[in-house]
This record gives sequence, C-alpha cells and structure tokens, in this order.
Amino acid sequence: MKFLNKFIVLMIMSVLLIPGSIFSQDSVTLTLDKSISLSLKNNPEIKMAEKELSKAKAGVWEAYSNILPQLDASASFQHSWEIQTSTIPNFIKPMMAPLAPVIPEIADAPDYIDISFGLENSFRYGATVSQPLFLGGAGLAGIQAARSGKNAAVENLEEKKQDLIYRTTNAFYLCLLTAKLITVQEEAFEQAKANFDIVAKKYEVGNASGFDKMRAEVEVANMKPELITAQNNYKSALTQLKTILGLNRDTIVEIEGKFQYTEDSFGNMPLEDIQEMALTNRPVILALAAQKNITRKSVALSRSNFLPKLYFQTELSYMAMKNNYDLAQNDFSKGFTSSFSLQIPLFHGFRTTKQYQKARLDFKIMLDTEKQVFDGVAAEAEVSYNKFKEARQKYLSAKQTVELAKEALRLANLMYEEGANTQLDVLNSQLALTRARVSHVNSLYEYEVSRYQLRKVTGKLKGILD
Repeated sequence: MKFLNKFIVLMIMSVLLIPGSIFSQDSVTLTLDKSISLSLKNNPEIKMAEKELSKAKAGVWEAYSNILPQLDASASFQHSWEIQTSTIPNFIKPMMAPLAPVIPEIADAPDYIDISFGLENSFRYGATVSQPLFLGGAGLAGIQAARSGKNAAVENLEEKKQDLIYRTTNAFYLCLLTAKLITVQEEAFEQAKANFDIVAKKYEVGNASGFDKMRAEVEVANMKPELITAQNNYKSALTQLKTILGLNRDTIVEIEGKFQYTEDSFGNMPLEDIQEMALTNRPVILALAAQKNITRKSVALSRSNFLPKLYFQTELSYMAMKNNYDLAQNDFSKGFTSSFSLQIPLFHGFRTTKQYQKARLDFKIMLDTEKQVFDGVAAEAEVSYNKFKEARQKYLSAKQTVELAKEALRLANLMYEEGANTQLDVLNSQLALTRARVSHVNSLYEYEVSRYQLRKVTGKLKGILD
C-alpha cells in the first residue's frame, strides 16, 4: 500500500513538472496595429515583393558592370603529343654554293627541309584588362533602365503593403462586426424570452390566449438559430483573420478593439482633389511611371545596336616552352600588349531592325496602358469617395433608427401589459429593433472600412487610422 501511494505521488509530480505548453495552445490578443504588424511580417506576398526589390537593386550594379573595367586572369598548359613539321626551302644551300668545288657534299644537300616549331610542353599565364570606351549609349541607358526597375520594385512593394493593410483591416473589423452581431442576437433572444415570460403569466390568469403564448414561444425558438449563425460567423471571421496574418490555425485569438464611429474629415475634400491625390501618390501610378521609363530606355538600348562600339584592352602574360616539367621563373618570357577594338555593325539578318521596332511598339503599348491605368485609378477614387459618403450617411441614419426602435418596443410592451395592443405589435417591434441594430452595426462596419479604402486608393494608407 505504501508503494502504491509513493507511485501515485511520483506520477502527480511528473505531471506537474511537464511544461505547460504541452497542454495549452498558443493564444494571442490582437489589436488592429498588431494585426497589421503580423501580416506585414508573415505574408508571403510581401516576402516575395521584398525579394524582387533585392533582385532589382542587384540589377543596378549589374548594369554598372557594363561600363566598368573588366579584369580577368588566365593560366593554361598544353602538351603536344606530336609536334607538327613544316617544309621550307633550304636557304643555306644557295648561300654555300660558292664552296661547292671545295665541299662536294653541298651539292648533295636537299633543296627543301622539314622543320618543327615549338616544344612538347607550353605553359602560359597572365591577366587582361578590358574597358569599353563607347557603347553607342547602351551603357547609360542600361543603368537608367535598371534604376527605374528598382523604383518600380519599391512602388510594387508599397502597393502590396497598402493592399495587405486594407485587407487586414477589413478582416479585423469583420471580427468586430460579427462579435457585435452576437451581442445583438443575444439581446434579441433575451427580449424574446422576457416577452414569453410576460405572455405566460398573462395566460395563467386568463388575460392572454393560447395562440399568443404559442406565438411568443415560437419567437424564442426562432432566435436560437440566428444566434448560432452569428456565433459561427464570428469563428469564420477569426479563421479568415488568422489566415491573412499567417497564424497557426490552432492559435486561440482574442480581438481587442473599439467598434465605434470616428469622424473623418478626409472624405470632406472635393472629389477632384481626391482624384488628383490618387494620380499623384498611388504606388501603382509611380510604378507605372518607372515601367514607362524602362520601355523608353529599351528603345535607346535597341538603337545602340546600329552604332559602332569602341573597346580598349591590355594584356600582360608570361609563357614558357620545354620538353620536360622542370620549370623555373626565368624560363618564362614576358609579353605586354595593348589594343583598341572598333566594332561596326553592318548586317545581322534584320535582327537589329526588328529589335528596334519591337522596343518602340513596347513603348507605345505602355502609353496605352498608362491611360488605362490612369482612368481606372480615377474611377476607383470616385467610387471609393461616393462609398465613403454613403456609408457615413447610412450610419447616421441607422443610429437614429435604433433609438426610435427602442422607444417603440418600450411603448409596445407597456401597452400590451395594459391590454391596449396585441402580442403581434410587440413581436413586430422586437423584430424592428433587431433589424435596426443589425443595420446600425453593419453601417458602422461599412463606414470604418470605407475610411481605409478611400486612403488606399489615394496612396495615403501608410499606417493605422485614429
């Protein structure tokens, strides 16, 4: 028995010493600013855009390399398994002809002899410096195009960040909306139960019919599915938010934020100013300007293919030739040369001409794209501006409607208790109040989201709104 008690104590101690993380799930309390911070940190689209920016920055240095000096070192070894011979005239025989009477062997000498050049092993090492002097404008145009590519990557990253901020804000406020709708449905459910209690008491004393009691009971039953739907919608909103933030699906999330009306004077600006701001500050517009410059510089690059190119090159080398591998530094001979090279393009099978035509067409296509994007951004700004105005008016109207519906329900309950109206009047008043509250909460959600959307289309969505 003592052994059993010790064993139980030992098991309890073992359980207590196990880290709590094994039994508990990760939990996090999310505010709007924390949600946006997490989404910018974890979202894969942002990470890809950041890598594209790093590539574009590397491309600028790559473009500079086309006009900078190039230094190359080289080393080579060659072994000749069989040395070639060349047949050349025997120059010695004519020179020695006057001595033929004295030396008869001169007359028997061959007219041609075979001679070999080189030794079995050749060793060579050295360095070469090349410097382009004139590239027909291609060097400068390439650098400018690369810089524009970097600028386009910067603006594309900013556009993705602002779009992600907007989507995160939308998801966060959707969580606040669905949580508020749960409260609305819970209040409607409690009102239906309170009404049923009143009807039941009146039924017991004979002041209400069985039909009134049944109708009140049905109304309570109808409230339950709507409450369950509201609760499920909240869970779905949390799942959507966790997906955008890159959180684990098992993470327990608590939402902390104010779901209240905040006056925003940004939408009081004239529509023309909003559109001008969008066409000036929107990252997609700035990225388009950079892409337009890239196509313009592409025309200059293709034009450079018609022009001559001038290069300078100098080489320092050492070479040794031996029939064995016993080498020393004094076996190498030094060579030092410099040269200028002029390349003049004459005919490349119409390739240069067609490349130039394609570059010009790409630039013209970019002009058409620019007009399309400008019109789209201006239209989007107008739609967002009108939506913001509409959302504000809907909220102000819905707020008044809730107060009126509350008063109407209070009077309906009072009159029913006094027998001045019917149960149907009370139920209609309850339904009207629930609808007014739902409309009020929805209009507040639309208003808050429209504030962010209006700043997004103008390129001013840099952080959290107050």
